[in-house]
Amino acid sequence: MARRGAFAPLILAVLFTPAWAQVSGVELQPIATGLSQPVFLTHPRDGSGRRFIVEQAGRILVMQPGSDTWTVFLDIRSRVLSGGERGLLGLAFHPRFAVNRRFLVNYTKAPDGATIVSEFTTLAENRNAADPNSESIFLTVPQPFANHNGGMIEFGPDGYLYIGLGDGGSGNDPQNRAQNLDDLLGKMLRIDVDRAAGGLRYSSPPTNPFFGPAPGRDEIFAYGLRNPWRFSFDRRTGEIYAGDVGQNAIEEIDIVTIGGNYGWRVFEGTRCTGLGPAACSGGNFVSPIVEYANGPLGRCSVTGGYVYRGFRASLPAGAYIFGDYCSGEIFMWKDGVQSLLIDTNLNISSFGEDESGELYVVAHGGAIFQIRNSDAGGGSRISFDLPGPAGLSVTPLNSSSEMIIGYGRIQGTNGSPAPGGAAILGLRADGVLISEAAVEAASAVRSGRIYAEVGGGVNTGVAVTNIGGQTVSLTFFLTDATGRDSPAKTITIPPGEHIGAFLDQDPFNLGGAVHGAFTFQASSDVAVMAIRGFVNERSEFLFATLPITPLSASFQPLTFPHYADGGGWTTEFVLVNPTDARAEGSLRLFGPSGLPANLTVNGQTGPAFPYSIAPRSFQRFSTAGAGVIAVGAARVMPAANSPAPAGIAVFRLRQAGVVVTETAVEATTGGSRFQFYIDLSTALRMGIAVANLSSAEAGVRVELAAIDGALTGLSAEMRIPGGGHSAKFVDELVELQPGVPFEGLLNIAADGPIAVTAIRGRVNERGEFIAAGVPVRESEPPASTRFIPRIVIGGGFDLQFVLTNSRPDATVSGTLDLFDRVGRPLALAAP
Repeated sequence: MARRGAFAPLILAVLFTPAWAQVSGVELQPIATGLSQPVFLTHPRDGSGRRFIVEQAGRILVMQPGSDTWTVFLDIRSRVLSGGERGLLGLAFHPRFAVNRRFLVNYTKAPDGATIVSEFTTLAENRNAADPNSESIFLTVPQPFANHNGGMIEFGPDGYLYIGLGDGGSGNDPQNRAQNLDDLLGKMLRIDVDRAAGGLRYSSPPTNPFFGPAPGRDEIFAYGLRNPWRFSFDRRTGEIYAGDVGQNAIEEIDIVTIGGNYGWRVFEGTRCTGLGPAACSGGNFVSPIVEYANGPLGRCSVTGGYVYRGFRASLPAGAYIFGDYCSGEIFMWKDGVQSLLIDTNLNISSFGEDESGELYVVAHGGAIFQIRNSDAGGGSRISFDLPGPAGLSVTPLNSSSEMIIGYGRIQGTNGSPAPGGAAILGLRADGVLISEAAVEAASAVRSGRIYAEVGGGVNTGVAVTNIGGQTVSLTFFLTDATGRDSPAKTITIPPGEHIGAFLDQDPFNLGGAVHGAFTFQASSDVAVMAIRGFVNERSEFLFATLPITPLSASFQPLTFPHYADGGGWTTEFVLVNPTDARAEGSLRLFGPSGLPANLTVNGQTGPAFPYSIAPRSFQRFSTAGAGVIAVGAARVMPAANSPAPAGIAVFRLRQAGVVVTETAVEATTGGSRFQFYIDLSTALRMGIAVANLSSAEAGVRVELAAIDGALTGLSAEMRIPGGGHSAKFVDELVELQPGVPFEGLLNIAADGPIAVTAIRGRVNERGEFIAAGVPVRESEPPASTRFIPRIVIGGGFDLQFVLTNSRPDATVSGTLDLFDRVGRPLALAAP
């Protein structure tokens, strides 16, 4: 901690000589009006794109993405004492809200004025309405006066609930509560709402500074605060930024750290109050990072805000945005410099942040505005600078009720290599996630082959983008299981344009009953992707991406690192012949021990099944799915002098007679070192399957790194028998902190050849397991430009971009540019 005197010159420079020049292009766009004393806006972190508004009198409202109206989510006005600094003041959604439906509120209790922190749940049948009878009170803190209640609550990246409490009110903290470690007032608290202890509904983390025998309350995280009305976490660094409202002289912004003493009532900002109880010349008090004087231009009460990490580049990345309730000024603090962002006539009660990191201004008079910048790129370009190895994840705002379609281009700076990447698409129906898939970034191609199926609830879609400056001619045909080709068709695609359709639709028009291999040839480079769609028994659309097979011969064996059969799971192996010669060989199944495994496939039981695939054609092998689950790996062994087919494994899970998930993964030749992006939480798990391609036992090391590439110290060793297989969820291999989300990179290294498959598994709002295959490569082929051939957002679709630099010795810089169907810049984050 820093003593205040050490930073006095810096703080005084900020205080008396700030750069009050306005930033060009910044404007406020109203998104909601006619509200009753709104005091907060937040989001549930569940991928739904919803925004929630807190009204001081005791209501919470919910706004759906793309809508400018709201519905009532919760009404507890009869329980709330509202007026002045009292009311319903805070809202925080549990990190596992998508699964457990829990959220917490902070309000002033009628009639005695105590601070209540309590929990509610949504209705099971309606996630847009809370159950007012589900309240469970965690914390009750008596308030001696009517002011300085604090009110902010928020879950930190560690999964704990943080609670800001003021000093209890009146003026100058007459009972010295903020410095009293036996009192909860004037503090930042941190509690665990998932574990009860000591007769309480919650427990205190043992890492809290005064936990256990140390003098002071177990719940205290930091102290010496006057009224931390609004605080927030930097979603990139995890730092806590708090706006602490001053007495009569100084308003301050603090970065709150564990065990920190922020000085009140000894100090107001860096000003010695003379109130004691400690001397201003002593003590280990933490200085504010920013302070300003009351009085000038009507300033009187700081409103803490957020560090900007938004997708639209509306503001500089990493800039902290805050304001003053009385003057209506909105300030920006960036790299030690404070500036005036925009001057308003609003009483700014709060700021808000949506799921994509865009910021909002909450006006106590009854309106909410989004901060926009007309000079920004509009969200059509994402710049990156990734040291090796590192990653980047960006989630645009899903705010449109209309489906927006386009494509992406990843380019390295000045022709340098582009990173690998993917777009993760999620589809929701009535607020429930029903399907998810990853569209891998890939180099442009001129030809390829895709397994195609239309009929029986299955359909195949193909998307093609002309990435060049000339019109492209695309010729395509279908080959059935006997090797017979359909008549070829040719379409044209203008420069920069994108087409996408199912094969029974225009412009492909291949008919309503298709089983074959779809071959295309382009006159110049194009970006291509394919999806397999399936309509289940509930008429829900499930989708998975399909690989594009190059039209070139390979004679190497392939491995499917995982199969699952039984317990509701089936696996369909599809082999596609990329050549004009017959492909022959066998599909062989092995169990975890490396011994041959007997499964029933295509009605026959055994460990091996021969294939003979006509030129340009395909062959399918489907497991029966009977009995308890059996897992293992499969190998495609070409006959002597026969080309090897490409392969995909389609996994399908059926629960209670309904197919709830379907995903596809590609067969691979294997490698020894892999790295890919992972995102872990209670609702989101990452599974890996590893097949040992050697006859000797393989040692495999699994290691977690943060998103910036820094090692976490979390690792595990796997020993896999020769020819054997192991499938685990990552949280079964390494010990993660329960309930704490993790975003980063998974490194896998083996002492021999292995094949790896990764599955992203999410438990949806109905408790069903939704699986999505994750692209896994040993290394990215060098390319200065890669393409995400199709992106979709809105109309029920969520979108997340992931970029990864797997080169440990080089920084990768460049841009991800987004385009609409006709090649114009696409601002995905625009409502």
